[in-house]
Amino acid sequence: MLFSLPVEPRRRKIILCEKDFPTVGFVLAEARRLGLSPVFLKGGPHLADPDAWREAFSDEAHLVHITHVFSNLGLKTPVADIVARARANGVITVVDAAQSAGAVEVAADAWGADFLTGTAVKYMCGGPGACFLWVNPSIAPKCAPLDVGWFSHENPFEFNIDDFRYAEGARRFWGGTPSIAPLAIAAAGAEILGRTGVDAIASHNQALIARLLAAIPENSIMSHVRTGERGCAVIIKPKRTAEAAAALAEAKIAHDARIGGFRFSAHLYNDEGDIDRLIATLTPFL
Repeated sequence: MLFSLPVEPRRRKIILCEKDFPTVGFVLAEARRLGLSPVFLKGGPHLADPDAWREAFSDEAHLVHITHVFSNLGLKTPVADIVARARANGVITVVDAAQSAGAVEVAADAWGADFLTGTAVKYMCGGPGACFLWVNPSIAPKCAPLDVGWFSHENPFEFNIDDFRYAEGARRFWGGTPSIAPLAIAAAGAEILGRTGVDAIASHNQALIARLLAAIPENSIMSHVRTGERGCAVIIKPKRTAEAAAALAEAKIAHDARIGGFRFSAHLYNDEGDIDRLIATLTPFL
């Protein structure tokens, strides 16, 4: 999408956050080829305040990348407010829902975002290899992607090598033949989540997170945990990291190592017993 839209001479800034997933920074650094300059917002709890994103509302901003839930902060951004203020000033908006889709409400259309990206590998329960892109119908006709394939064509089965015409809507970003196996797995995960409903899943997940937080000393928590401003993951730092890791492994409790602590996520397939077992395993090391 970065190279699919024309750039206005006065808009030379790409706004993102220093706490975005590294791939985001790698990709958006390529904006320098267009004469654009990445501008990094400082990470921290202040990102829950739309005013912290004011750099993205300036006349010099071309595009703002908004991470819905930060993987290493646990913070959920006020996407609707950020998007509304950015778009009101003509700034293109890209929302990253990789750490939120399937676990909390994602409403790209209602938000008015221009683009939304995500993956099935996280809370969508779809395994690796399946990512998704949503493109607002209002901006799609203005997009001329450089990286195209036969599925980007208006009629992929026309097979005329001399006549390429962009497909309507988001399909123009499709590219080549889709990876069928990851797509099938991702569809199965989405079907299961759809039967339960995101609202019910979010309520379930937040109740489990609240149960965990109530039992963990505040000084052991490294992530943003304020109600309404958090995702479905918590980062906890034990005092004796190696011993805690060994205990977790013995208890067969999966976790990630993040920013000096351990990251734990709650989802539809977890219950209060799982949380209580995690608390019992971690408590001796906090």
